[in-house]
Amino acid sequence: MKKLTLRIQAYPTDLNPIGTVFGGWIMSMMDRAASIAVKDLIHSTAVTVGVTDLHFIKPVRNGDVITVYTTISKIGNSSISIYVEVMVECHHNVVCDEKCEMAVTDATFTFVAVSHEGDTVPVRSVLRNNLSEDVQELLR
Repeated sequence: MKKLTLRIQAYPTDLNPIGTVFGGWIMSMMDRAASIAVKDLIHSTAVTVGVTDLHFIKPVRNGDVITVYTTISKIGNSSISIYVEVMVECHHNVVCDEKCEMAVTDATFTFVAVSHEGDTVPVRSVLRNNLSEDVQELLR
C-alpha cells in the first residue's frame, strides 16, 4: 500500500547551478523516506544496499513542497525493497480544484537488515507485530 512517508520544502541551498533542485538532494530525501518505511516494518537496523530504476521525471524548483510516498514491494530473506515516488504540488500556474500532485522522481531502494555488529540478519526474525494485510501478503 502506498504510504505518505515524508514532506519537505526545497530551499535555495538545495539548488543546482541551473536553478532546479540538485538530484542528490532528492535522492537523499527518497533514501530517508525508504528508511522510515523499513523502520516501520522491522525492529532492527537496516542499511541501503542498492537503488534501481531511478528516474528524474520533472524538475523540482525552489519553494516546491515534495511529498515522498513509499510502498513495500518485496520482502526477501535478508532484504526489503521499497518503491519510492516523489510528487510535487502543482505550480501556481496550474489550475486545480483539488489538491494536485505531479510525479517528479521514482526509484526502488533495497535495504538489508543487519545486527548491531553489521552482520546480515533474516528479515522474518525482526519483523514487527501487527503488520498490514498487504505486507502479510508479501510474506506468503
